[in-house]
Order: sequence, then structure tokens, then C-alpha cells
Amino acid sequence: MGRMYTLDEAPVVRDVARQAGGLSEDEAALVRTLTPARLGAPEMLAHQNELVALLMAMRADDVLADYVYAIAPEWDGSIEALLVGGRLTAAYERHALERVA
Repeated sequence: MGRMYTLDEAPVVRDVARQAGGLSEDEAALVRTLTPARLGAPEMLAHQNELVALLMAMRADDVLADYVYAIAPEWDGSIEALLVGGRLTAAYERHALERVA
């Protein structure tokens, strides 16, 4: 039987936290949500790098973070596509707010 990890014990959470300078509980949950159950070592390394890039972008942009947290539970695409969608949504929202103001 495989080992069961708690949210903070999962190797992917630990490795991403190390690269990102720590994780909030929400960020750790997001990492777990967006990580497929089985990835080979090269794919996992690439996936972790994409997660770190996503987290850094989210930390810099609250609108992007809101989008990612809303979409992530149902997301089954790539991290890169999620990030692009978030950036487009954030840009559209800013543009719409500027037009109103």
C-alpha cells in the first residue's frame, strides 16, 4: 500500500514551498489540486517550475489569483494555459474598469 501524505507532507508541496519561499494553506491546496497523481521525474520538475511561476504571478496580481482559485478545482489543462487565461481575464477586467471610470 502507498504512503498517504497530508497536505504539507506531500513532496510536491514541500519542493514548491522551498522554491517559492513558503506557501500559504491556500497555495499548498492549489499545488495539490493542480498536480496530477502520476508524473515521472522530468515531468514533475517541469511541473514544479510551472507551479512556482504561477504562484509568483498570483502573488503579484490579486485579480489573477482570484481567477486561478476559482478555476483550479475543475481545471484539467496545463498550468501554462491556466496562467494565460488568468492574465487575459485580469487584463480584460482592468480594461473594463478603466472604461467605467
